[in-house]
Amino acid sequence: MLRNKGHSSKQDNLAVTAVALQDHIVHDLQLQNLSIADHSKTKVQKTENRSKSLKRNAKAIIDTGLKKTPQGGPKVEDPEKEYVLDPKPPPLTLAQKLGLFDPPPLPLSVDEWDRVKQRSVEQGDSMQPCPICKEEFGLHPQVLLSCSHVFHRACLQAFEKFTNKKTCPLCRKNQYQTRVIRDGARLFRIKCATRIQASWRGHVVRRWYRDLRRTVPPADAKLRRKFFEAKRKEREPAQ
Repeated sequence: MLRNKGHSSKQDNLAVTAVALQDHIVHDLQLQNLSIADHSKTKVQKTENRSKSLKRNAKAIIDTGLKKTPQGGPKVEDPEKEYVLDPKPPPLTLAQKLGLFDPPPLPLSVDEWDRVKQRSVEQGDSMQPCPICKEEFGLHPQVLLSCSHVFHRACLQAFEKFTNKKTCPLCRKNQYQTRVIRDGARLFRIKCATRIQASWRGHVVRRWYRDLRRTVPPADAKLRRKFFEAKRKEREPAQ
């Protein structure tokens, strides 16, 4: 009897461990939303239920021609504000609770994010193109990962959707944290301002040089002779 009890307890432990590992793998691969049901049928059912609920909740609206002004006015978001996209860590899986896998890291503090950003600035990631699309960051939203790599926000979302896994495209680090930054947009504005200033300076210098050629005679003898002949023709009255 004791042998049977010990054997059954070992089988139970193996079953719990197998279930915990399977649950952790499913959560790690972000496959917990998979369903055996046909997606086309479920979509049709959802649309039918949604249309029924809309018909039930439909109310007659009288248009008086007066627009309601929102109280306090619209809230304008600061374009230079940086914020964390995933401040809360995911819940622990059964395998992590049993100690089979390490728990997810805690959210980074402000000082830790400053160190990560300083490392990214030293590497010059925002000055280089996005590693995924190979295009400049420009004014598009930009994200900084906890591994100090920088990507377009849309590119990183498309990469996660394509791979169905949250892994850094460069260093393959799992369970990274993301923060929205504005370094690429700031550098792009500086570059645009520099180009505008260089174009204006070039225009001013070219105009000054044209005026200089019309007023100051050249040092070369032949060019000096042509210069004075042109000046004499300008002063002669037209016949």
